[in-house]
Amino acid sequence: PPLCVGDIDLINESDEKVRVRTIAVVGDSSFASLGVQELRVATPLKPGHRTRARAYFRLDPFTPPGTYRADVSSGGQQEPLVLHVWERRMVRVDPGDLRLRGGAGEALTALVVVKNEGNVTEYLRDVALVFLEEHDWVGRSAVFALRETKAAESHQAYLDRVLAELQGTLARPARVTVRSKATELQPGETREVELGVTLPAELRKGRTYFGSTRFMSSKLIFKVECTASEHSAGGRAQ
Repeated sequence: PPLCVGDIDLINESDEKVRVRTIAVVGDSSFASLGVQELRVATPLKPGHRTRARAYFRLDPFTPPGTYRADVSSGGQQEPLVLHVWERRMVRVDPGDLRLRGGAGEALTALVVVKNEGNVTEYLRDVALVFLEEHDWVGRSAVFALRETKAAESHQAYLDRVLAELQGTLARPARVTVRSKATELQPGETREVELGVTLPAELRKGRTYFGSTRFMSSKLIFKVECTASEHSAGGRAQ
C-alpha cells in the first residue's frame, strides 16, 4: 500500500468499441472496510477483442498485511479477486542526523520524533551501540606520522608511526539508551523519543566523529564534536 496493482483479462463481446475505465468490486464486510469499491483500468477494446490490462486502486497506507478476497463485477459477470497486501516497513525519524557536542565520556541527551509510516508494528530497542570514526582519520594519521619521522629514518619507521596513530584514534562505541513510554509503535503512530548518548572516553578534544546505527527500519546518523578530552557535564544535543 497505498498503491495496489494487478492484471485482469478483458473481453469485448459487443459489436462496438468500448473503453473500460472502472470495474466494480463486490466484497464482504472485511473487504468493504478497506474502502475499495472499484478497479481503475482505462483500457480501450475493439469489438470482439481480448486484452490483458493493468488494474489498480489505492488502499489506506496502514492496511495490515494479508490476503483479502472479493469479486469483480462487470456486465452481469462476476469473477474472483484476490488481493495480497505485502508487509511495508517504513519509519521516519526527525531529525535523522543528530549533531552532538560534548566531552569524552560525557552523557548527552537528544529528542527525536518517530513516526511509523508502514503497515506493521515496529519495536523500540532499549540500547544501541554506535561505532564512531574520526573525520579524515587516515589522512591526519599519515600527516602526523610524517612530521614525527626524521629524514634519516627508514620507511618502516614511518609506517610504524602511521599504524600507531591509527590505533590511537580507535575508541569504544558510544552507548545510546532509548527512553520511551512504550516499546511498540503502531502503524500511523507518532511519538517523541529521548535518546541518552554516552560518548566514549577515548575521544580527543577538537576532533569530529561520525557514526550510524539501525533504528527500527530506519537509521540514525551521528556527528559528534569533541569539546574536551576529560569528562565534563551539561552536554546537550544541538
